[in-house]
Order: sequence, then C-alpha cells, then structure tokens
Amino acid sequence: MALELVRAKPEHIPEIARIIFHAFKGIQENHRFPLDIPDVDVAKHIAEMFIHRPDCYGVTAILDGKIVGSNFTLVSDPVSGVGPITVDPSCQARGIGRALMRHVVEWSLKNHGPMVRLVQESFNMASLSLYTSLGFTVVDPLVLMEVPPADQADASVRPLVKGDLAACDALCTRVIKVSRKNELAAMIENGAAAGFVPRGRFRNGNLVAYIIPGFLGHGIGESADDLLATFMQAARDMPPPTGRLFMPMRNGELFRQALKMKFRCLKPMSIMALGPYQEPLAATTGAAWTPSIAY
Repeated sequence: MALELVRAKPEHIPEIARIIFHAFKGIQENHRFPLDIPDVDVAKHIAEMFIHRPDCYGVTAILDGKIVGSNFTLVSDPVSGVGPITVDPSCQARGIGRALMRHVVEWSLKNHGPMVRLVQESFNMASLSLYTSLGFTVVDPLVLMEVPPADQADASVRPLVKGDLAACDALCTRVIKVSRKNELAAMIENGAAAGFVPRGRFRNGNLVAYIIPGFLGHGIGESADDLLATFMQAARDMPPPTGRLFMPMRNGELFRQALKMKFRCLKPMSIMALGPYQEPLAATTGAAWTPSIAY
C-alpha cells in the first residue's frame, strides 16, 4: 500500500504521541543528550496542542493502515515555523520523513507565504541532509541552554497583558525583522493554562524585554542583561526541564553573559530558513534575541 498523508486528527493523537516520544528519545539517547520529551504524557500534550490549534497545520503519515509519522507547522504570523517532524523508528530510512517535510513545506508556501523556518538538532546528520536538500539553509547556529532561576524576585518583571502587545511587537520587529504578534497574543491569553506565562521587563514604565518561556517561546531584549534577567525570573516559577532557551551563538556578548550567570549548555542546534530571511540586529547594537523551537 502506498504512503498516505492526511490531515492530522484528534483520533491520531495517541499514536502520534507514542512516535514523537520514541523518535526523539532514540536520537537523543544515541548521542547522550538529555531528553527534551521525558515521557509519552508530555508527547501527548504536545500532539494535542498542535492538532487543536487553529493556527497550526498538521499532517499524519499512514502506511499499510498504520500511523508511522507526523509533521506540523505553526502559521500564527508571517513565518511558517515547521516541526516537530517525527517518524516511527521502525519505519525510518524509507522516505517517510522526506514526504512529510516536502508536503508541509509545499503547503506552507502555497497557503501561507514565502518564509519557512525550523530549528534543527545540529548533531542529527540525517535531518540536516534532508532539510538542506529540500532548500533550507543554516542561518544561525544555536545552543540549547538551561536557565538558572533568579535568586530573588525582580519587581521590574511582570506577566504581560494585552495592553503590552504593541510595545512587544515594536521591539520584536525592530530586532528580528518579523512580527510574532499573533503568537504572543495567544500565549498571553492561554499561556497560563499550560504553565508558560509570557513576561516582560519594564524600566521607567517602558518595555525593555519580553519572553515566552519554554521550547515554544522566544525572547527579545534591548540588552543582554534585560533579556537574561527576564528568563531567570520565569525560571523561578517553572520546573527545570522547561526552563530553557535557544542561544544564538553569534551574539558573543549574550552568550558570554549567559555563561557568566551560570546558564548551562546542553546541545548544539541551528536555525534553518527557506525563502526570505533578514538578519536580526547585530549584537553590536546592544539588542538581544532568542528563537523558539520553530524559529
């Protein structure tokens, strides 16, 4: 029977979750990195979130009547952020991953726009080769870092509200050249239920940094200190496995400051882009940013 690619549905969730867990577990244990997804329950929560989100397109791969993989893309804002893509370990190296990735990329270009991005585990040579062959280019090397919680509460950092959106979007578009306003608005409204409350740092009433914590989050700051301090405040309220960020290694000031503040490196990653990509503001401007697992 030929491989079928169908829209991901709620009834696919249990099997998609099982595959997500075992696929990531296998590659990460093989390279002796800590698990990003500790158990099937967490994988199920991820699958549920992506399948039920109206701003997400997901596809399930079915072979001989059996679910063998899935792929997703978030389309909240101008950039399509692809992933997670996973294939059942028992069915890998059979072209399923390529079919899933090609389908989602073509759907994104046709239905959303020309900017498609993802974050790739740099040690995974199979995915690096696949994404590059499909047109993606590495645009920024990253390292996943564990965030130490701040020793004490900082009154300058507070949860974001809808009234902060305009200031956050202005800072975001100035620093990384694209808007993530819709994504942030959704997290302000719904993030508390998932434990990922967006936070901002303010000075004299003006926003100087904001973050969405966790793998799906990102951060933008006027300075390295402002951005890192905001992440550390968030880490005070979050379990250690979720207190992480993706560090752009080309921002030496931000990276060195994070190491000085006891952030811990976990594994190498990279942002890959297909289509238009504008470089974020250089570190020499003082600005700082961190991507999400999507871009």
